[in-house]
Amino acid sequence: MKIPKEYIENQAYDSRSYAFSKQQPYSVRVETPDGEKMIQIKDAVEVLEDGSVMLNMYAPNAQSVKVISRQIQVDLVKGEDGYWEGSIAYDYPGFKNIDFYIDDALVINPMAPVGFGSNRVLNYVEVPDVGHDYLLMKDVPHGAIVQEFFKSSVTGKYESCYIYTPPGYQQNLEERYPVLYLQHGGGENEMCWIYQGKTNFIMDNLIAEGKAVPMIIVMNNGMTRKAGDEKAPMRFGGGSMMGVLKDMLIEDCIPFIEANYRVKTDKWNRAIAGLSMGSLQSGEIIMTRYDLFSAAGLFTGYTYPVMMGRKPGPQPYEAILDDAETFNREVKLFYRAIGADEPSLPLIQEEDRLCAEKGINTVSTVFPGEHEWYVWRAASHEFFQLLFRW
Repeated sequence: MKIPKEYIENQAYDSRSYAFSKQQPYSVRVETPDGEKMIQIKDAVEVLEDGSVMLNMYAPNAQSVKVISRQIQVDLVKGEDGYWEGSIAYDYPGFKNIDFYIDDALVINPMAPVGFGSNRVLNYVEVPDVGHDYLLMKDVPHGAIVQEFFKSSVTGKYESCYIYTPPGYQQNLEERYPVLYLQHGGGENEMCWIYQGKTNFIMDNLIAEGKAVPMIIVMNNGMTRKAGDEKAPMRFGGGSMMGVLKDMLIEDCIPFIEANYRVKTDKWNRAIAGLSMGSLQSGEIIMTRYDLFSAAGLFTGYTYPVMMGRKPGPQPYEAILDDAETFNREVKLFYRAIGADEPSLPLIQEEDRLCAEKGINTVSTVFPGEHEWYVWRAASHEFFQLLFRW
């Protein structure tokens, strides 16, 4: 078989999907010393009522199987049926990455939930938090998730974005909506705010409770690069992913959304937000293009590179922050949030001091947690409620 290069490099064949629904148990026929028999392949993770998680992996020929999650290592114990089993307990609930190792080789457990992060496919478990019922799927009207493709003049290739439209969008054909452009973190992609962030369920519940303005949310791939640069080292700065995302968003994505969706097109109905790397991208965009955006949400981030504090001399956005009157008039909501155990917390606190000193209006919240979805979900839940109320 010979496959032309243009087929191999076509982005349709490079588009991947991952299973985010609960996997169904199934049976396989295996050869054993006692002959052929059927083995029931069962769920690999089970959350118990006490918050602990039962783990298993079918690996009859392995010498060792272990799990590493949140810096906790659990050595699984082999049973006579070829299953390795154990349990893990966390200090608090949330989205937890789980790495399975067979004989010290990192593998994907096909019967555990599958997601994407850290530039790779990964297993995870959701430990529910009874204090965060806004993450639940409830008996309320639900919005829709759409994946769109558009050709980018900036990257020279097709880009993908996920779009949340609020309940009633398909019925209320005369209504137009404000738009939030929401960015993921480093090593993630445009799917993560849906499957890890639960953005659609958070918004559905807030809208049903009358706590958020119905809005459209657009999630782009912030790690996109120009065609031909995919193998270049990742870096921030001019000509990097930071600049590419900013240009692609402004020159390609926003025009595409405004041409194809019923959205309000003035800056007062357009906002930018993101987590971690996405917060740095959002910070740069709000500082340099507040003619296009009226609000910004920085989750575990700061106005890069204002507070990096690693380079002498004036910072690029110093003059912008010095003009508090203009900034406060043009940016109706400048929101920042971080986890209490985040290593960069001192940077956020220093920025709080700097903004207060310069008269910049901010909303700043510290949530329990580290550099993780437990914080970013809580931050988005609070941020969504504050948006587009001016």
